[in-house]
Amino acid sequence: MSIPRVKTRCFAIALAPIVIFWMHDVISGQLFSKDLNVPVEILQDDRHWMESAGRFRFLSATWFFAALTVLAVALVIRDLAAPMARATRAAATLTMGVILMLALTATVKQHADPDGPRIYHRLGEDVFETALSYGNLPGCNQPEDWWFLGQCGENPVLSLFNRVMDIINGLAGLGVGALIVGMILCLQTQETRNAEEEAALLAQNLTRMRRQLYLSSLILTFGMFFATSWMYWPLPLVTGAERDAYGALILASALFTGTYFCLLILSFYIPVALVLDARVRALTRSADLGSDADPDEWAAARGLKGGTSDLLRTGFAVTAPILAAFAGGISPISL
Repeated sequence: MSIPRVKTRCFAIALAPIVIFWMHDVISGQLFSKDLNVPVEILQDDRHWMESAGRFRFLSATWFFAALTVLAVALVIRDLAAPMARATRAAATLTMGVILMLALTATVKQHADPDGPRIYHRLGEDVFETALSYGNLPGCNQPEDWWFLGQCGENPVLSLFNRVMDIINGLAGLGVGALIVGMILCLQTQETRNAEEEAALLAQNLTRMRRQLYLSSLILTFGMFFATSWMYWPLPLVTGAERDAYGALILASALFTGTYFCLLILSFYIPVALVLDARVRALTRSADLGSDADPDEWAAARGLKGGTSDLLRTGFAVTAPILAAFAGGISPISL
């Protein structure tokens, strides 16, 4: 067989998630309030130590999500290191670079305008900042002191949050770029001598596509848990009378983020699935199957047709981030 390659035009599939990025940015920037002006009086004054509960969850979710994004990048690097056409490798690398730059745009804007809106402002700037001000960091005795990620500032824990969010934003850009490229690489083609070899190659691509879908679902689902970890950070400090109301606000915000992640998965999974399905149908039409052969049975025997269980797993994988958004509101992670 020849060297595997992906047609350069297939990388245009990356435009679909880019559109989702853009729509999310437009909706977040134009349709949401910059600050809901939630009164700080909803916070308890005598349980400042409960800030640590939110910080533990946030740092745990950060650690795990960062590890998963590194895994995604490592897997796509392994794929790119395998024999493939130079043009395919170049297009894949360029696609990852573009996705990373788009992800870093928000971070660059925030550093250019430190007083501009932050992501937590949609949950109440004063409440969030006040809740985090109840905590401290080792070595941060004065605003001018430094810790290993920068200056402590007036609110050291808020500085921690902002620095970690900047880092995760970059890692998420790399991770999502790796997921998109990994999915597009499932469209590899090679010169084959007969229908059986072509069927084997398609079956391999379909299996690889399903694995990439499950990996995408895993990473973006835990990305959702990461998002809920910071959204629910102030909740343990909210008074009992206001906890349900503020929790409803957080859950609604989490649902929006979960919807965004689901659409992101669909944006690069569906085009690849449609292309592979078209190739399977084209192969079954062109193959010399004989007059008595059933094309569907022939395709199923070679792993080119999925069953009901595959459909169920696919449906769960696609909707997992939204389910995680709801889980964040009812599980111990939010209590």
